[in-house]
Amino acid sequence: MMHIRHPASWRLAVGTLALGLAVLSPPALAAPRLAQTHVPEAHRLRGSGSWQRGNRTPQRWSIDLTRRDDSSFEGRVTLVGSPLLHIGTLRGTLNGRHLSGSVDDDDGNQAATFVGVVRPSGEWVGTYQDRTGEIGRWTWSGTDQ
Repeated sequence: MMHIRHPASWRLAVGTLALGLAVLSPPALAAPRLAQTHVPEAHRLRGSGSWQRGNRTPQRWSIDLTRRDDSSFEGRVTLVGSPLLHIGTLRGTLNGRHLSGSVDDDDGNQAATFVGVVRPSGEWVGTYQDRTGEIGRWTWSGTDQ
């Protein structure tokens, strides 16, 4: 180890070290870059389908949906014949062909949860459970807007 006792020699050693590090450092370290953020691309779909409890007559619904490339989706759902909800917000995620999510009323209260799959035809099908415990089946077919 080298000992530097003279102040001028000390300044020269520190300056030489700093210059050496600046020359050896890659550009990414020499000049900080602005963070690049990824904005998920949105794919808008509109469609209709049905939901049904047991052997009852299927009820109709329509959904305007935004599907993002980060595997999430969100939209507005309009239900016909539901005592719990007429209009609400649907949110969920896709994991391959499998999907799951929830439907909330406009006050933010969860009306139902759902799971399902995307068929090769593009149709979404699955089951739901509403906040009263009712369990049923649902389908939805969306097309590009």
